[in-house]
Amino acid sequence: MDLCLFLRAPIGLQSNSKLFFMPFFYQQNINQTTHLAIWAIEEPLSFFEQDVKMVVDIQNEERKIQHLAVRLLFKLMMPDVDISQIVVAENGKPWIPGSDFHFSFSHCKGYAAVAVSETHPIGIDIELIQDRIAKVAHKFLHKEEKVLIDTLVPELQLKQMAFNWAAKEAMYKMYEKNGIDFSEHFNIPTLASAAFGNLPALIQHKEVNKQVNLSYNFGADFVCVTCYH
Repeated sequence: MDLCLFLRAPIGLQSNSKLFFMPFFYQQNINQTTHLAIWAIEEPLSFFEQDVKMVVDIQNEERKIQHLAVRLLFKLMMPDVDISQIVVAENGKPWIPGSDFHFSFSHCKGYAAVAVSETHPIGIDIELIQDRIAKVAHKFLHKEEKVLIDTLVPELQLKQMAFNWAAKEAMYKMYEKNGIDFSEHFNIPTLASAAFGNLPALIQHKEVNKQVNLSYNFGADFVCVTCYH
């Protein structure tokens, strides 16, 4: 695998380091083999169509931009990879047949995010921090997580809920198994109390009982979480 120079060079950067050139809004080398990048989407559809030559059957322009932006970001991270070879599995996970690396995509309004691992399955999710998360929190929060979140003031509760949601989406993408109940099978026993950091999480599904790692960072209006071994 050949990651482009912007990821290979700054191995020792702190996890809140930002690049001072576009298009990369944020990049992080989580470890020697695991990397992520986030793009703050400000460009029009024509910008992405110029560089990503593919037919996209999406009518909504905003969603189409997000779809193309995450692929262009992947292309910039992995310049030797032919993105036209990307296929989407039945569970929605993108992959490239015959590839010897792992990657994951996520996007939301205004942002595209990509994580790449040279060695292990990986998952990434980026979510806007918004009120609607509280309305569906009962669907993804473990009972022990609810106890922890209830100790926080309301504005921090929302941020924590957004983190847990993004974390569990990332865990699901990494785990790649069907029949998952986010509130029952995924448990995050620690609060994300810093602007960025790493936390353990537990997957307890059927005969599986294992710990995974969550690397996270909060932006002004979003949280991004990468799940890896």
